[in-house]
Amino acid sequence: CKMRVAILIFCLTVVGLAMGQRRLPPNYKCADDTKPKCTCPNKPCNAKNPPDCTCDDGSTPGFKPPCDDGSFPVCAGGCSDGSDAVLTADLLQNPPCPDGGFPRPRTCKCADGT
Repeated sequence: CKMRVAILIFCLTVVGLAMGQRRLPPNYKCADDTKPKCTCPNKPCNAKNPPDCTCDDGSTPGFKPPCDDGSFPVCAGGCSDGSDAVLTADLLQNPPCPDGGFPRPRTCKCADGT
């Protein structure tokens, strides 16, 4: 699971970088495994002003959870302010840390122990 959590954190970092470059990371997908269509009504799009993304299949675009039980890891005290990071499939609309940043990977653990 530590490798999966590290991959998820890498993806979070890619999201932040991609937002600055107005690109979406390749693993941000719709339920049917297609790329979402995104627009940026209030430019520039960035982590604090994410794009609006929709899927042709009607699903909400997102990331797949890395834990074997289908959940996201818990990152206790992982944010720069010491608060817990809340990871979800929709990281563009719900940044994991209050400041819009990403958690320290070492603080993240899957509840199922994977």
